[in-house]
Amino acid sequence: MRNFVRKSGLFSQNVYICSRMMQKRHVLTLFFWWLTGLFLLAQPLCSVTRYDEDDGLPSSHLTQLLQDDTGMMWFATWNGLCRYDGYEFRTFKPQVGDGCHMTTDRLRNIVLLPSRQILCQVDEEYYMFDLTSYRFRDLTNGELGRVEEMMRHRQSRSLQRKPYTWTDSYQTQWTLYGDGRLTYRDSRSGQEVACPLAVTFNELTFAMADSQGNLWVLDYGSVYKFCTDVRRTQRLAISPQAEVRCLYGDREGRYWVATKGDEVVRVYRTADHQLLGYLGSDGRLHTGYTSFGAPVYSMCQTQNGTLWLGAKQKGLYRLTPDGGQGFRIDHFNDIPHQDIYHLAVDSRGRLWVASLGGGVFMTERPQEAQPVFKAPRNYPKKTCLRARYMLLTRDNILLVATGNGLLVSQMEADVDDMSFLLHQREPERKQSLSCSATMDVVEDRQHRFFVSTESGGVNMIENQQLTDSVLSFRHLRDQYHGQSNDVVQSMAPNDDGGLIAVGSHLITLFDSSGQVRVLNDRNLSGNYRFSEAHPLRLSDGRWLFGLTDGAFITTAAQMEQQAFVPPLVWTGISIQGTADQWAMAYADTITLKPAERNVTVHFAALDYSASQHISYAFRLLPYEEWNYQGHAHTATLLDLEPGEYQLQIRATNADGQWTDPVRSLTIIVEPTFWESALGRLLMLLLAAAVMTLVIYTLVYIRRIRRKQHETLELYLALLNKPAVAKESVQPEPSSAQQARTEEDAMLKRIMRYVEENISNSDANVGDMAAAAATSRSGLQRKLRQTMGVTPQDLMHEARIKRACQLLRQSDKNISEVAYACGFTDPKYFSRSFKKSTGLSPTDYKNTS
Repeated sequence: MRNFVRKSGLFSQNVYICSRMMQKRHVLTLFFWWLTGLFLLAQPLCSVTRYDEDDGLPSSHLTQLLQDDTGMMWFATWNGLCRYDGYEFRTFKPQVGDGCHMTTDRLRNIVLLPSRQILCQVDEEYYMFDLTSYRFRDLTNGELGRVEEMMRHRQSRSLQRKPYTWTDSYQTQWTLYGDGRLTYRDSRSGQEVACPLAVTFNELTFAMADSQGNLWVLDYGSVYKFCTDVRRTQRLAISPQAEVRCLYGDREGRYWVATKGDEVVRVYRTADHQLLGYLGSDGRLHTGYTSFGAPVYSMCQTQNGTLWLGAKQKGLYRLTPDGGQGFRIDHFNDIPHQDIYHLAVDSRGRLWVASLGGGVFMTERPQEAQPVFKAPRNYPKKTCLRARYMLLTRDNILLVATGNGLLVSQMEADVDDMSFLLHQREPERKQSLSCSATMDVVEDRQHRFFVSTESGGVNMIENQQLTDSVLSFRHLRDQYHGQSNDVVQSMAPNDDGGLIAVGSHLITLFDSSGQVRVLNDRNLSGNYRFSEAHPLRLSDGRWLFGLTDGAFITTAAQMEQQAFVPPLVWTGISIQGTADQWAMAYADTITLKPAERNVTVHFAALDYSASQHISYAFRLLPYEEWNYQGHAHTATLLDLEPGEYQLQIRATNADGQWTDPVRSLTIIVEPTFWESALGRLLMLLLAAAVMTLVIYTLVYIRRIRRKQHETLELYLALLNKPAVAKESVQPEPSSAQQARTEEDAMLKRIMRYVEENISNSDANVGDMAAAAATSRSGLQRKLRQTMGVTPQDLMHEARIKRACQLLRQSDKNISEVAYACGFTDPKYFSRSFKKSTGLSPTDYKNTS
């Protein structure tokens, strides 16, 4: 993409000629200056942008163009149908298997139909492209009979037959000729004026104007876009170029422009902007280029008409009118500091001085031959020596913008009685200053106070009383969401009750309602770099801005001219696991399958003049928070839960103002089976079934263990009965606990072995299995099943039971009981007994 911009230098040439004529003591009439300034300030401009295959066009052979009802541009090429949304070109062709019989992509003509379809001529055949589905199809028999009628809807016109005339958004009438000449009709004289272009065309074929007033032209191998504008600013003739540090308007209808590098002070007449002369060190206004000899940073005028100039490193100058065209100059350098940044006069006629290095000082009687300057006794010199700007309010409050915060004090008759409060950025308080390095402080027409900072934007004081010990600040940078620059060098109240904030390369306009508008190189008709000079509103209503290489003049109407409100369109969507879809312009709802939880939506605000200045924001309802993302025009949504959402997008115009239209897209995310109501119910039932099964299993296990324990206790109890009882009493467990006859016989044999060998320390599992007439594994399985114990555990429990019986019913000592129960070590017996019963054998015997 290549840009060719035509900018006039006529004004600078006129001023240069005028300056030369002044040196020769010739005078131009005031009417000529006034008329020339007005003419050039509204001079039509035109920039031309070229697009070719390097920018994304699919072919160098372009045959036709149109704009659809959403605002997107379409181009017919010999390599498919191409769409442009202000950011990128997308090409569309028939796909294999789509049912369209189009055998080539060589499009020779296209026409937009009211039915949201594009009629495409491919060689000698015709096909239809549906704008709602982005698919090609064959024409129906009825459509084939109306081809000639439908072709009359063509939007473009051939430049080879006659010139193309259109009216842009500024109501300027332009004409483009087939040979590339461009003219516009002058609104005052009615004559056709040539507008030279810094571009050479090959063979212009078709042209059409879009809905914004831009002209699109087809050339061999390229598409050209003509964007028109009017000159909103006009440079002040300052030669040689130098940084302007001071702009001041006096009460005599003059304005003063002081430049830094060459130390020159120019004086102009406000009525016609005629250069009256250069202030010399002798106090006279010289017609030729003359240096004042000091870089003037500030000026003010006292009630008696005396002018004071503050210079960096040179101190103060007092200019007293001598009754003619000159001044008597008094230079004062015996002052607290030489680097003067600002001057102001209070209601008592005292002169206040802000210096960068010496803080604030003043003089009670500036009219005296040798005024005495001093700083207020309570001025915080340790922290606020770098004073840049002062504001004296109607309530006699002094506000000082310093490099270390905002300084506030109530004015007093005796300045030594003044007390100062310093307000800075506080890490733990959100309502504090956004940055301690303050640059400027102003009051608007609504009596609101604003503080600009070096890197924190503009802060508005919310307190009603400026002398409150704690001030709350509202950070206006939160309103423009990064559209402007946080570096604000100077400010001025606007005519409509708003505020003008000047950054390093942008101007931000805050209107009385809080809306923000950013003026960039497009609005200002130039890529300017601003100085720290405060903007000056001239008596004729124009504004003067200082630059690092001069100054320019503009009007409030030109600054406040509203930009085009671009329409918002969906341009495409990328869904997880599927191919990108570009047929989104008319979509209002999309449905995502259960496996499609990640989606990226593409959109654009169709401003073909300044798409690079458009910013975007989106939010996903029901979440209310807007996501501001600068110039990015996509929204990526990840891990969407099942449900219905509203994706909303909004955009600024080219001036950074958020526009009212909000585009919405309904996104329906289908749930998986398990996320559906039926699936959730089934999962709940399954969970309930599993819980029931777990509870049943636990109860069943407890029941089995209880039965096993009862069986074990029953058989162990038989060991302690007398012989007669054993023969007459049989184990009678409940019906659920009875085993088969064979199993009962086996248990009796096992218990007989246990009883017979209870005192035998050599009894083992093998002998027990042989006595039970089964294998070792069979013995293990049978005891586990019926009693829940191993053979070793059974023998151990039987010995402990026998030991308990002997300790209760006999006089045997502990060792004798141990040996009688098959224990070979009385100590081991004591430990085993205590582990099983919780008592030692001695305690058990005593308790029994």
